Amino acid sequence: MEDDLKNDYNLMDAVKEGETPPGSYNIALRSVTKKEFRLDYWTGSFLMACLGYLAISGVLLFYYFQQGNPYGSTQEIINNVYFGHLILTSHLYTAYAMVIIVYVHMFRNYFVGAYKGRFRWIQWMLGVILFILVYVEAVLGYLLSETYIGVSALHVMELLVERSAIGRLLPALSNWIVSLLIGDATTASTVGHLLALHVAVIGGLIVVIAFLHFFLFEKSGPFNLSDRKNDKTVKKDEKHYPWYPVNLIYTLFTSFIFIAIILIFSALFMQILPPAYGTLGYGYTPFPDWYIMPVYKLMDLAGYGLTTGGVPLVTFFFISLLFIPFIDRYKYKAALDRPMITVFGVFYLIALFIMGLWGYSQPGLTQTRLLTMAMWWGITMVSLFTVYAMRFAKKDLVKNES
Repeated sequence: MEDDLKNDYNLMDAVKEGETPPGSYNIALRSVTKKEFRLDYWTGSFLMACLGYLAISGVLLFYYFQQGNPYGSTQEIINNVYFGHLILTSHLYTAYAMVIIVYVHMFRNYFVGAYKGRFRWIQWMLGVILFILVYVEAVLGYLLSETYIGVSALHVMELLVERSAIGRLLPALSNWIVSLLIGDATTASTVGHLLALHVAVIGGLIVVIAFLHFFLFEKSGPFNLSDRKNDKTVKKDEKHYPWYPVNLIYTLFTSFIFIAIILIFSALFMQILPPAYGTLGYGYTPFPDWYIMPVYKLMDLAGYGLTTGGVPLVTFFFISLLFIPFIDRYKYKAALDRPMITVFGVFYLIALFIMGLWGYSQPGLTQTRLLTMAMWWGITMVSLFTVYAMRFAKKDLVKNES
């Protein structure tokens, strides 16, 4: 069983015929068992549905979007294009859904230890890269309409690049990165650069890496099923259903239902376009979108500033997630059998919620360093206590049953 959880670093083994990891079958696309039709195994499929709908709706919006007049053309889409408001709103809400599901998908696999196995380490790392790219793609789309908060966020991004380690050590490189974002600083140039990054560069990378991620999944199979071959509760002669047509029909059906729910929600709650840049009214408090809010508050971390507070924390978060297959040295995959790894995951989730809530309650207001440190240590203690209390309770339960 432990051999199934070891990493295989020879990637050529992944493409050899006749050598497939546990849970795979020697066909182009895997057949599936009845147990694999659980929805929690299909969060990746929902992400692909989001990607497909965003591509289609994005092309439709692209026909009417003017990079020289981004805010005005967005208003034109809302007011004068048939179903324009619905398409724009559904594009936004599908992006929201994609961000939510990418969190669910990643942390679900994090807590079950789905990065353990022959090629799962590279599958996980590609998934984390996709997570980052989805975030960047969402932020780029957020900047395109030239709203007040969007342009302000762009200025913050410039500041982050200039004050980062790259900006301090390699100022020429940081200036080049900023020029990629804003061009010559005219509206048409800036929006043109952002649009190219949004559609071609980041969007293209997402498609390519998603394909590689899917290929590795087909080679490895669902983690909790394929890696339980020694479990007595798993039937060795369990029936397998072919990918075509069963898996394909199930994928299309769930995807269409998912997109239909988003369209209905979009029709009921149409997007309200924020004020344009330079037209902010008195008494209006601009807020970044909810998925940016935790990062926004980290950038404003009490008394530590951008370069010593928020930026290192965000960088540490992504780097630790990226290399978790090499950090996790536990021999088991259950969450409570990997206590410190689970503590880190719980810490991330609690911190994400608190930073978002803090950002909405006190936007732009910092606290004392003492309060900030008390918050971080408080989250740490809660995470440790919760995980280890559940671990001890599980041990007592197993002991009593035996």
